[in-house]
Amino acid sequence: MDRKITVKGIGNITAKPDYVIIYLSIDEINKQYEKAVDEASKKINQLVNTLEKIGFKADEIKTVDYKVATNEKFKINKKGFGEYKESGFKCSNRLKLSFDFDSEKLTKTVEAICNCVAEPKVNISFSVKDEENVKDELLKTAGANAKRRAQILCESAGGKLGELITVNYSWNDISVLSPTHFNSINEQTLRDFSESYSMPSDALITPPKNFAPDDINLSDSAVFVWEIE
Repeated sequence: MDRKITVKGIGNITAKPDYVIIYLSIDEINKQYEKAVDEASKKINQLVNTLEKIGFKADEIKTVDYKVATNEKFKINKKGFGEYKESGFKCSNRLKLSFDFDSEKLTKTVEAICNCVAEPKVNISFSVKDEENVKDELLKTAGANAKRRAQILCESAGGKLGELITVNYSWNDISVLSPTHFNSINEQTLRDFSESYSMPSDALITPPKNFAPDDINLSDSAVFVWEIE
């Protein structure tokens, strides 16, 4: 009778964020298709020019999504039923800007974006530049954890850990992101809100120069099967 031991190895590591990822969204709605596209293009150029003035190159600003579709509004008709009606076209642009983390550079960048006349919506995340290396280290810790547990169990039962038979891993796509993030809106909108309303929950001012994002805590697991000698 073959003797085997099955152990689930759990890996845990902490990584320090060293990379900033900024997503910038610009939407333009117009009754005419050409004007929606042209106005959106003008705003993108304004944003690119703003970023170039503080040291970025145009090719560092990547387009991750671009689409033009009919814009629909939900309305209640005379019969009291809800329906969607077309009200022109919506040109949507999503851009990405990423760079090595530097708190002063981040502050300068966000200030410039929030003051840009294009008024993009901003979402900022913090990650690591070499994600694959972090994921590799995570798997190594899971393997070491499983082997150590298997050896302890075998020795405590008077046996010896033998050859590795199989490894089962789900290959999940792990998100290497810090829990710290920013969702910001432009300063004119902030002023408009502050004059007559309470500040919206997603309206965040630019980060301070000594800002430091929280560490990234990652966990993963795999199941290992060994022979028992």
